[in-house]
Amino acid sequence: MAELFTFRFETMLKIRKQREDQQKQIVSDRLRQIGQINEQITSLQRQIEQELETMRADQHPGTIDIQQAIRHRYWLCRLNKGVLESEARLRYHEAYLAQERAQLVEAAKQRRMLERLKESQFTKYQRQQVKRLTEKSDDMATVRYVLDRASAFEPVAT
Repeated sequence: MAELFTFRFETMLKIRKQREDQQKQIVSDRLRQIGQINEQITSLQRQIEQELETMRADQHPGTIDIQQAIRHRYWLCRLNKGVLESEARLRYHEAYLAQERAQLVEAAKQRRMLERLKESQFTKYQRQQVKRLTEKSDDMATVRYVLDRASAFEPVAT
């Protein structure tokens, strides 16, 4: 019976696949966070535009409501501060994303290296199996030939 192919480093390959999957999850989580921050920035910028439109609409010729103008300015400053803080968080997450992607690339490289080793060992195993089968069939053919030749020389009993 032919022996089955076993890869000595199968456990290590599984661990490396798990590590790569974990890195993929980390990268996708970071991308999700970056997407949320981009949405926040877009929302804040829309609010700034709306506030500016409101300020322009409230400016009538004649009297100016100083308290209302101060409130609009204060709110615009808060919105702009929110945009700046969000952009700082965005840069922070993008920096970590670059590192995490590099780790993902390294994990994938390590996994592929073991997979290539497994493939080459499996190919070698297959060649050995073919060689063994060929040797067995050659041996069987030789035995059959010898038996046929031996039976040709035996005297027939009558």
